[in-house]
Amino acid sequence: MATLSAEERSGLLARVPLFAGLTARELGDLVAVTRTRSLGAREELFHKGDAGSQVYIVVRGTLKALTTSEEGDDVVFSLMGPGELIGEIAFLGTSTRTATVTALAQSELLAIDRRDFLSFLKANPEASIKLMSVLAERVKRLSELVEDTLFLNLPVRLAKKLVHYAAIYGRKTDAGVRIDLKLSQEEWGDLVGATRESINKQLRAWSERGHIRLEGGYVVIEQPDELEKLAGCALA
Repeated sequence: MATLSAEERSGLLARVPLFAGLTARELGDLVAVTRTRSLGAREELFHKGDAGSQVYIVVRGTLKALTTSEEGDDVVFSLMGPGELIGEIAFLGTSTRTATVTALAQSELLAIDRRDFLSFLKANPEASIKLMSVLAERVKRLSELVEDTLFLNLPVRLAKKLVHYAAIYGRKTDAGVRIDLKLSQEEWGDLVGATRESINKQLRAWSERGHIRLEGGYVVIEQPDELEKLAGCALA
């Protein structure tokens, strides 16, 4: 990662909802205790059960938070992109990591040590309230994951994920909406609690109907209306 100036770090932090509203001086104090961290594709940031001594802000790239069963099956809780906070749960209520976080592609992060982050929260009560909102969103995602897995069939679960990530990472092209997130079929399966074989079968069926197109590991949604109808939600 190229060295970021204090001004560049300040600008990055200012765009993170948790730090929005801080004065230039407060941002400067926070910048002073940050350091950069780079991860290669598929490199692990930390493992479930590790001691949690830092919190991270994603500058560039995408990471996934997951847990692995005794049988070796992965369940992905969420994907995190630029501006999102990683590792805050270990600071609140437990000192160990509750999930494994791995980079999907080359990623750059800003790291803040536990002591410095807690000092920041004590000095900025409003940030603590915003952090509660971040945690509430995490709980909401987990609740939706459990509900979807229990009550929805695979086509609906997968359609919801495709529509959701198209809204976040989608880019309009002549062919449709391309999800600029390179995931293997196994990883899509981890996101919806299904096997790679089941994902392959469903994506192939949608491809044959003209709903989607697969382009070298990327999904292009050619008929958004069809997937939105199945998912019960829209891209925007």
